[in-house]
Amino acid sequence: MKVGMNLLLWTDKPNPSEHLKLLQSIKEWGFDGVELAADSMDAGDAKAFGLILKELGLGCTAIAALDASVADPASRDSRLRDNALATLKQAISNTHLMGAEVLCGPLFQGLGRFTGQGPQTDEWNYAVETLREAGRFAAELGVRLALEPINRFEMYLVNTLEEGVRFVKQVGLPNVGLLADTHHGNIEELNVPDAWRQAAAHIIHVHISENNRGVPGSGHAVTEEIFDVLKEIGYDGWLTIEAFGQQVPGLISRLHLWRDYSEHPDDAARLGVQHIRKHLA
Repeated sequence: MKVGMNLLLWTDKPNPSEHLKLLQSIKEWGFDGVELAADSMDAGDAKAFGLILKELGLGCTAIAALDASVADPASRDSRLRDNALATLKQAISNTHLMGAEVLCGPLFQGLGRFTGQGPQTDEWNYAVETLREAGRFAAELGVRLALEPINRFEMYLVNTLEEGVRFVKQVGLPNVGLLADTHHGNIEELNVPDAWRQAAAHIIHVHISENNRGVPGSGHAVTEEIFDVLKEIGYDGWLTIEAFGQQVPGLISRLHLWRDYSEHPDDAARLGVQHIRKHLA
């Protein structure tokens, strides 16, 4: 298993020149790679990141999320579905240009939209159709899509891995699977290790994220049992830390980050990688 670090701890707009020193630090802290937001990046920056990461000896995965007011695969508005597909294709292209093979995120639905009820059949089918088309485009570029079920407070279409398995089976493409996230599982699953065992055949990416989004190992979401089940199911992909703090203003209200969760803003990375390495040893 490879250990990655999501740059969303520091920025939601990664820039090749501005964040070169940060990438060097991530390498020095003991990470195998990084995860970069690919949906708002231009092609030139994606290419530049690819060259920098290769030079540093860092691998890469990519992440994307959709704003429901602009782009939503599950919307009844065809314009929002078209925008979602266009955004996903841009993110997929950037993923390829960065030299990454996995684009992950809660791509089932645009975030920030709630209707007061659970998913309706037509919404589900719209999302399946949109992700199937995105998945076909991704396959042409050698990119896999890791769809992330997230908690009920952020999305209503797909909250559990069981629902995610049903979704990707309907999409029916070998390069479309699931992202298992410890934070969201901590909220939605009755038993996280069992849920991961049941979905094992479809898990192609993992986020290590604490219950409070802080330092992995400081709470109760990232337990030894998580690593035991990954070894048990033969998982051999990325374990990417996804943590947040007060450093990215655009994420504070969206993710309800009302306080810092560690003494130093880099602790989630520096201490988190040590926690993961300890359990992988």
